[in-house]
Amino acid sequence: MLLVTLHGGKPGVDPKLNNVHAYDKEGNKVSSSVLDNTPGVVLDELRSIRLLGNYLYVVNANKEQNSVLCYQGSGVKYAFVGQFVSNQACPAIVHPFDLTFDGVGNCYLSSQDTNVVTRFKVAAGGKSATPAPIAPALPKPGNFSPGTFVASSVSLKPPSTPVPAPPGLEYSDHEKKKHSVRGVAWANGVLYVADQVAECIKMYDKDGKFLGMSSAVNTPVHLLVYKGNLYVSGADHVFIAKLPNPPGDFKLSPIEGVKVQNSCGIAVSNSGHFFIGSRTGNAILKFDSDFQQMDFKCELPDNPEFLLHV
Repeated sequence: MLLVTLHGGKPGVDPKLNNVHAYDKEGNKVSSSVLDNTPGVVLDELRSIRLLGNYLYVVNANKEQNSVLCYQGSGVKYAFVGQFVSNQACPAIVHPFDLTFDGVGNCYLSSQDTNVVTRFKVAAGGKSATPAPIAPALPKPGNFSPGTFVASSVSLKPPSTPVPAPPGLEYSDHEKKKHSVRGVAWANGVLYVADQVAECIKMYDKDGKFLGMSSAVNTPVHLLVYKGNLYVSGADHVFIAKLPNPPGDFKLSPIEGVKVQNSCGIAVSNSGHFFIGSRTGNAILKFDSDFQQMDFKCELPDNPEFLLHV
């Protein structure tokens, strides 16, 4: 089964667009409200969804909530547990986008409007987290929000010490449309970060030290690590690279024959089938392990964002 978040917005008009949707293996909708309705929790602009242990973590990106929510359940029903992290505890969380875990008790969260990646220490039990110490690799003295792991090259709100690129993430608000940090993924002791403006994937070690970057690709947004490969969606393509060992600069190449209109979220099944969202096509496409397209009619009521196979 696939869990899907949608672009959403205006929860009073169509609240179900601001919930997690579920689709079966044939692409049929199973549920449009996987998350329960909780008083005081406004679901709006849901982004990344991650399942870890007993908990489903959901990024709630609207400017009033700015949080990661924690749910528990299975199938198509998940009950609210509590706020995992929020802007109240960490001001760097503004318009959060993606999160990942490193397997040793830390979580990493990218936020578009502050253009940083924040590291959190996950509490025992996994229901909440607190900002970790500022990354040792960041300049000292420096002014950074609590938990800052990868900094911005431009000081935004709240103000922070700019870190020049390439270690610092590039940012653009040309013609009022913002472009900034996007997907994050952890693999083999390295954090991979999609720097959309720099048009590459950057790499950082456990101390936040910059290790290198990928070749340039058009509009990198979502990341997936699977069987030693890094998959990147962006524009109308999906790119692939072997995880570099040792870490350093590496080349991303488009997967031949794969074209997805404004590709976004990527998920992979237990049998190695890939699901890729078409953001402007309002659909999900399915491919086998060799990236040959399979029959899968999955039309969506809104632009897809993230996919999760459960």
